[in-house]
Amino acid sequence: MKTISDLFLSTVKKHSDRTAVVEGDRRSTYRDLDLIVRDLSSFLTSQGIEKGDRVAVFLPNSVEFVASFFSIASLGAISVPINNAYKEEEVKFYISHSSAKLLLTEDKLTPLAEKAALDTGATVVAIKGDKTDWLYPDSNTASPAGALIKPSVREIKFTILPTEDEAIYLYSTGSTGKPKRVSRTHFNLIALADNHTQTVGWTEEDRILFTVPISHTYGFGNFISAVKAGACLYVLSEFNRNKVIDLIEKESITVFPAVPFMLNVLAETFLPKPRDFSSLKLVISAGAPLSKEIFHKFHDKFGIYPRQLYGSTETGVISINLSNNIKDKHDSVGRPVKNVEVRILKEDGSPAKVNETGEITVRSPSMTSGYYGLPEETEKAFRNGFYFTGDLGRIDEEGYIYITGRRKLFINIGGNKVDPQEVENVLLRHPQVREAVVIGIKDDKGEELVKAIIVATDKIEAKDIYEFCRGRISDFKIPRIIEFRQEIPKSPTGKVLREYLK
Repeated sequence: MKTISDLFLSTVKKHSDRTAVVEGDRRSTYRDLDLIVRDLSSFLTSQGIEKGDRVAVFLPNSVEFVASFFSIASLGAISVPINNAYKEEEVKFYISHSSAKLLLTEDKLTPLAEKAALDTGATVVAIKGDKTDWLYPDSNTASPAGALIKPSVREIKFTILPTEDEAIYLYSTGSTGKPKRVSRTHFNLIALADNHTQTVGWTEEDRILFTVPISHTYGFGNFISAVKAGACLYVLSEFNRNKVIDLIEKESITVFPAVPFMLNVLAETFLPKPRDFSSLKLVISAGAPLSKEIFHKFHDKFGIYPRQLYGSTETGVISINLSNNIKDKHDSVGRPVKNVEVRILKEDGSPAKVNETGEITVRSPSMTSGYYGLPEETEKAFRNGFYFTGDLGRIDEEGYIYITGRRKLFINIGGNKVDPQEVENVLLRHPQVREAVVIGIKDDKGEELVKAIIVATDKIEAKDIYEFCRGRISDFKIPRIIEFRQEIPKSPTGKVLREYLK
C-alpha cells in the first residue's frame, strides 16, 4: 500500500456494499463514496488541478469533506483542511500561506469564503448545499455529479505517487502568533492509519461517531483510520448533545472520539427515560486533560469509562489508554501505539528514569519532517529523529505515560489550542490598545478561559474589545475576561512577568 488512493481503493474493494458515511438521512456505501470521489476528481481536473497543487477544504464534517480528501489525493494534489468555524481573516491566512489554487466549501459558507479568497488567487467552489457549482440537481443521488460527468471521463486513472509526496497540510499552533504548516506525506498518513487501527483493533463492524472536526488533526487521524478499517462514519457538522445521545442509541455507535468538554456536557444532560448505550465499546478523550470528575460522571451516565488519547499535529496519535485497570490509571494517556517510540528526556538531554519527569519526545513513521519556512523552529523541535513536544511527563513502571505539565504557553479551550500571541497581535491592531497580554485562567469548574490584560491609550470598554475581535479570530479565541491596567509588570530586560497577571 503506497498511496492514500491505494488505501481507499483497498477498502472499497473489500467493503463496497457496506455503509461508509451517514450524514443525517443520507447514507453512502463505500461504492457510492467511490463514485463521488471519482466524479469530484474529474471536476477538479476540469478546474486545472494537477499534482502538487493545493486545494483548501472549508467544509463541515460531511460526505463531501470525506470525498474531497480522497479526490484531491487521487490527483497527487494536497488537501488543506480549514475548520468551518474559522473567520474571514483566519481562512485568508490558510489560503494564502498554503498557496491554495482552489477552495471547496458549502453554499452557506460561500460569502465568507469569497471574501477570504480575495487577492489570494484561489477560486471558490461550493460543492455542498442547495446552491452549488457542480452538483447534480437531485442531491439525493448516490453520485451527485454523475449527470455532469461524461462516462468517458468518469474512469479516473489514479496516479501512483512516490511515498515522499505530500498529501495534506495541517497547521500546528505556532509560538510566533501564526500557525505553523505541517506537511504529511502519503507514507506518513498510511503509517498513522496502520499504527492506530492495529492498536485499537477497529474493524468494518465499527460505527464511529464524529462530532470533533475532521479538519483538526485529532478528528482527521480517527477519520483516516476508520476508513482504513472499513468502518462506518457517522458525521455531525457540530456538537449537539441530544443528537449525539440519540445516535449512540439508535445507530448502536461503538466508538465515540470526543474532548472533555463534550463528555462533561453529555454527563450533565438530563435523561427523562432510560437509554441504551450498551453498544459503546470505546470512548476517546483528547485535546485537553480529562479530569477525574468528568471521568467518573461520564461512566455513571453511560456505563463506560472514557480513555485518554495523546497526539499532536506533528506526529498524529502517540498513545492511548487501553488499560484493563482504567480506574487506577484514569489520568494516564496510555502506552504508545504500534510503531511509535516515546522517550522522556531531562533538561540535560539524558533519559529520565521510571516516574521521573522530563520532556516527552516522540519518534514515529507518521511524523512530519518539520515546519515549512521555519528552519530555526524545525531545528529546535526535531532532533535526532525525535519530535520534542514541549510537554512534560513521566512513564511509570508499566510503560504508561502521564502528562504533568506544559512548557508552552498555549491555552486549552475545550480541546482547541489558543496561541496567546495570535490573540495579542489582533488586540494590538486596535487603535486604542498600547499593550496587550493574553493568558489562560481557570474558572470555578477548572476549565480554562482566555483573559486579556490591556493598557489602553484612551478610555475604552470591554465591549469595544469584544466587537473588535469578532470576525478577526474564532469565537473560542476571543478573551472572555478583559482587565485594564495602567502598566504591565515586566522584568528588567522587558520580559512580561505573566506569573503576576493570574
